[in-house]
Amino acid sequence: MRKQPLALFDIFNYAALSVLSLSILYPFVYLINMSLSTSAGLYSRDFALFLWPEGFTVEAYRKFLSMNYVYTGYAVTLFRTVAGTALSLIVMSAAAYALSKKYLPHVKIYTTIFIVTIFFSGGLIPTYLLMRNLGLLDNIWILVLGPMVNAFYLLIIRNFFMGIPEELEESARLDGAGDFRIFTQVIIPLSLPVIATIGLWQAVNHWNAWFDSLIYINSMDKHVISVHIRRLVIEQNAAMNDQLTSSLASVQKKNMPSPESIRAAAIMVTIIPILCVYPFIQKFFVKGVMVGAVKG
Repeated sequence: MRKQPLALFDIFNYAALSVLSLSILYPFVYLINMSLSTSAGLYSRDFALFLWPEGFTVEAYRKFLSMNYVYTGYAVTLFRTVAGTALSLIVMSAAAYALSKKYLPHVKIYTTIFIVTIFFSGGLIPTYLLMRNLGLLDNIWILVLGPMVNAFYLLIIRNFFMGIPEELEESARLDGAGDFRIFTQVIIPLSLPVIATIGLWQAVNHWNAWFDSLIYINSMDKHVISVHIRRLVIEQNAAMNDQLTSSLASVQKKNMPSPESIRAAAIMVTIIPILCVYPFIQKFFVKGVMVGAVKG
């Protein structure tokens, strides 16, 4: 069959999407090339675009990974991401299951309360005072318990649960199953798309979060890696710069990285792990968003 020529709209659409894709991918290419460049090559550049490494060295990654705070920061970040995501999914799924039942007394009032919290919050100072009174300051569990429930995500899960046919639960009850068994063996297996989607969102939020650690945590060994990266990249902490460049006798050494290369390597080391998660749950992502967003 003869192929139809592309319409003008299709050509414009492909061109616009290509430009958008390049604008998204180029910052990653820029950081990768900078992190792999030597100091001599980096400072000798005379053009704006950065399409390939100027020289080649992995010393920037070695220098960054040799810093003592990196591993403690990664351990705290990994803990809050895994524990925080798992606990959030358990709590929000259980609450969403209850809110999805029309026979729950005052269910509309409870749902309205959750909706109100999406638009209004207690504020930073009241929240800080609450955490202090609970004894959670300078405790890594505050990074898990603080953002445990997201009302918007909870309502998405609730809407997904409402789309599951009630006949499945009725059949399970006839077989003698209780609410807990129905929830764990019927509802959850059917809700993997929305669970995976919300889990991904929560994991990304936990992995990238730094403000709560900066506010509530005082001990340096309890900070997440993003706080250390922020100090390195944004604040350009003098002590860190000294630590980064202490072993560089001269920036003109051909195989040595520059401070900019080490900062780029730090950013890449931070974002690559969470990017590796996407391919494994991509098949659930679209279905979970669409069904959970339009129902109810």
